Amino acid sequence: MMHSANNMTENEGNFTSALLMFNWIEYLVFSLMLGLSALVGVYYGCYKGNQDTVSEYMQGGKKMGVFPITMSLIASHISGITLLGVPAEVYSYGTQYIAVLFSNFIITVVILKLYLPLFYKLQLNSPYEYLERRFNHSVRMMTSFIFAISLILYIPVVIYVPALAFNQVTGMSIHTITPIVCVICIFYTTLGGLKAVVWTDALQSVFTFGSVIFIMVVGCIAVGGPANVFKVNSEGHRLELFNMDPDPFARNTFWTVTVGFSVLWISYLAIHPGAIQRFTAVPTYNDAVKVIWWFAFGMVVIKTTTVGVGLLIYTRYHDCDPVATKVIRRSGQILPFYVMDVAGQFPGLTGLFISGVVSAALSTMSAGLNTVAGTIYEDFVMMFCAKRHTDARASFIMKVIVVILGLICVFMVFIIEKLGGLVQMAVSLSGLTNGSLIFIFAFGILFPWGTSKGALAGLVSSMVSMGWIAGGAQSAIAGGRMLFPGKITSVNGCPSNETVDMFHNFTQSYEGVGSPVITDGTVPLVYQLSYLYYAPIGVLIGFVVGIIVSLITGTQDLNSLDPDLIATQLHRFLPEKQNTSNVPVKNDYILVKLKNDNEKEQIS
Repeated sequence: MMHSANNMTENEGNFTSALLMFNWIEYLVFSLMLGLSALVGVYYGCYKGNQDTVSEYMQGGKKMGVFPITMSLIASHISGITLLGVPAEVYSYGTQYIAVLFSNFIITVVILKLYLPLFYKLQLNSPYEYLERRFNHSVRMMTSFIFAISLILYIPVVIYVPALAFNQVTGMSIHTITPIVCVICIFYTTLGGLKAVVWTDALQSVFTFGSVIFIMVVGCIAVGGPANVFKVNSEGHRLELFNMDPDPFARNTFWTVTVGFSVLWISYLAIHPGAIQRFTAVPTYNDAVKVIWWFAFGMVVIKTTTVGVGLLIYTRYHDCDPVATKVIRRSGQILPFYVMDVAGQFPGLTGLFISGVVSAALSTMSAGLNTVAGTIYEDFVMMFCAKRHTDARASFIMKVIVVILGLICVFMVFIIEKLGGLVQMAVSLSGLTNGSLIFIFAFGILFPWGTSKGALAGLVSSMVSMGWIAGGAQSAIAGGRMLFPGKITSVNGCPSNETVDMFHNFTQSYEGVGSPVITDGTVPLVYQLSYLYYAPIGVLIGFVVGIIVSLITGTQDLNSLDPDLIATQLHRFLPEKQNTSNVPVKNDYILVKLKNDNEKEQIS
């Protein structure tokens, strides 16, 4: 047994040494990405113009183009977690995740019909200002605080994952690479404002997409073409889309993925301050509509591509699972291992891939810092210094906030590295807030009779309830009482050696539909709820409590309700004078931009 353990240690050592293949070409490609990002910040902060107004710093002067805004949105929503996690998900559990494409279509329609007309007309620097106008200041402050905390917890995880991948392929310490990458991100975000963030996101997305496409082409050639990819994955029971099992306790089904991600993406796009900030940074409403449709198309491309990479990985390792043989420690490491295995022979390609992973993290971090700085200033700082507000002072304060929050995130990366299993808890905490955040906005927009007391009660109830459910589930997982083994894996094709029999003990054998959830019988059923239903259940709990409390305490007086604060589809329920004074109804025109004193943009 000792001999086998030594062999496993040797395998892990071989993996590490195999990845230490970064040469000067790889370092050059990687350094080029970081250098170009910094230069964009210098260009917009020093050469291109003044970032000393709130409009310039937060919304690019409302003159941003459709292309850079679209690319920025895509890049800021494709983190290293997506690039590394989706292929690992497909490798272990199959392609049911691809049902997210249905969610993509659903959420696009929802945003265009409900959220975009409302937020574009209001033109708010912070979406939480909406909550103060719809309810009261307390609702605004609590919701903004929840969002800030969740994002501050999420950003370090986003940075840590690609830093770990970079460490694996170069041997460079995480303690070295993380501060370098973060300081560059803080630099261009602080100096250049939204314009720098948007253009660096667009630039970095080229690295990201380019790396993934190259890996797909090289990988497909290496395994004998698309036909063989689908053949091997079909035999390995990976091809799965319409698993229509309605069981809410199943890990991934068509319903959990479609419903779960549809609700989650409302928090990422419809009400996220960073997304709204970009929608309102383009000159016209029609431009904002174009951004959403192009974003939806981009997400289809990147999701499909990352799923395809997962299929390629399984095709290559279907008969010699690197996780079972302990060549890698966990499935999340499989993509860097695959890249070094397949693409290491092409100079610069590995550097391009790592640049793509790190670029995705930079995009998410820069967008998050810029967004949180704006919300903290608008929702907290302005409360104390509104009388002393000037655009120059506001811009300076937001830059200081970016620096402080950025340094906090750098520090937290080192804490996350030591916490180990608590990383998942930090990600879960970020996810848990989504249900309550979605509820609070939907309650205001879709329920005209809702009151501030109902909103606060629903917000708190949602967070407490989902915290209890997710906390219990995480405790069961950490204690080994609830497991999620993947689909069948094999080591039969591994090079013959004396430890191959022992490696069979680490393979999976499940060949059925979906993926099993195994408990020891002591885990309450509520803790077995699919993690994708956390946000939908959180929204449902919030609405139930919010409506009941609003009815008990006295519903909103519709005569005093500003019709601009609710969905246009519900204006029919308003009193006549309120309804007729309303502007954003179907076939009406909203004056968004005048051209030659007679042009109007139509909202359809």
